[in-house]
Amino acid sequence: MNKKIIAFTFVYAVIMAGLLFITMNHNWNPSGYSYDSDGSTVVIKEGLGQNETAELEAAENMSEILLLQAAIQDVMNHWQLDLIVISLFFPLILFSVFKETQPFKEQIPHKWFVVMTIGIIAIYAVATVPSYIGEIQSVHDRVNALIN
Repeated sequence: MNKKIIAFTFVYAVIMAGLLFITMNHNWNPSGYSYDSDGSTVVIKEGLGQNETAELEAAENMSEILLLQAAIQDVMNHWQLDLIVISLFFPLILFSVFKETQPFKEQIPHKWFVVMTIGIIAIYAVATVPSYIGEIQSVHDRVNALIN
């Protein structure tokens, strides 16, 4: 392995490790909201620093709180799936950037391999981004309904 491949892999690993760390340890998701519940109250938190946005009585707002929890869980599940898919794209990106590492060099020209890689990533992005927008909007609507 040459130094460029090692550096590329290292940068990718650092980015993925950072995303995994904030996702798993800080309950971060693209909506920016999370919650904590102790049974009688629910605390809605916002951002990576988990700043408290609101503290609500669970008994008074049970249906809205459950809808918020479901919406946040949907975004969280989608985000965790995307982390897995992003990590699976790494070999394709690596093979596209470093021509000498590409498999099936004799069967697939490098330009076609790059086009296929970009196509796969674009198709996944087109399939996932619209649902993200809807899920994140749902979380924001639920938070606004509870706070206001």
